[in-house]
Amino acid sequence: MYPTLPFGPITLPTGAILTVLAVYFWIDTAARYGKRLKLRSDDVWNTGLLALAAGIIVARLWNVIEYWYVYADEPGLIISLRPSGFSLGPGIVAALVAAYAYLLFRALSPTKMAAAFALGAFPAAALVSVGDYLTGIIQGLPSDLPWAMPYYGEALHPAALYRAVLMVVGWIVVWAFSDPERPGRTLLQAGLAYGLIDLFAGAFMANDALVGPFRQGQAFGFTLAVICAAGLAYTARKPQMDATQAPHHPDGMVL
Repeated sequence: MYPTLPFGPITLPTGAILTVLAVYFWIDTAARYGKRLKLRSDDVWNTGLLALAAGIIVARLWNVIEYWYVYADEPGLIISLRPSGFSLGPGIVAALVAAYAYLLFRALSPTKMAAAFALGAFPAAALVSVGDYLTGIIQGLPSDLPWAMPYYGEALHPAALYRAVLMVVGWIVVWAFSDPERPGRTLLQAGLAYGLIDLFAGAFMANDALVGPFRQGQAFGFTLAVICAAGLAYTARKPQMDATQAPHHPDGMVL
């Protein structure tokens, strides 16, 4: 495994480097796809950076408040940027609230912005998965296949690499079949792809908790895929329903 990467005279943590790159590619890809949705690149970047800043600040402050009995004894830890020093849930909520507030302020479409960031999440997730493989955060099940990777003397499925490759494939497919005129369907297509990827790749992850017959990631992926598939089926029928139920002009034209 490669927990650190050498850059000349310095050595940096692999996970942190790839996470920073993932955030950049997430917003950059969202901005590129946003042009198809008639969103300005500046608005996409501002939304992403504002959400990121709000999420990091709130996640850090929440962690400090929650574990104040620890920080009170060692105040220097407050400015530490350890990954365990952030509360994920409150950070995500703060990021979403900040992003939505900006959209309201700029009178931008939340659906279009969500579709743009859903497309951007594919390359970001691929990079994070590569980092998970290099650092050993995600470990695969034992395997005797030719492409099995050695891990402390045991051949394992490269589960994280499976997920990374599938994220790239999903990115290409969803981008190719997305309809800029229907961003809601693009959002559902992306959700379906995420769900199917987690359902498949999760089957090879050894260190994921079980939820009944499924692993935790698989259970989430299955649920997400079913919801998004149902949404796509509904929206596929909606245009026909609208056309038949729309009021008609006396000369026969649909209004």
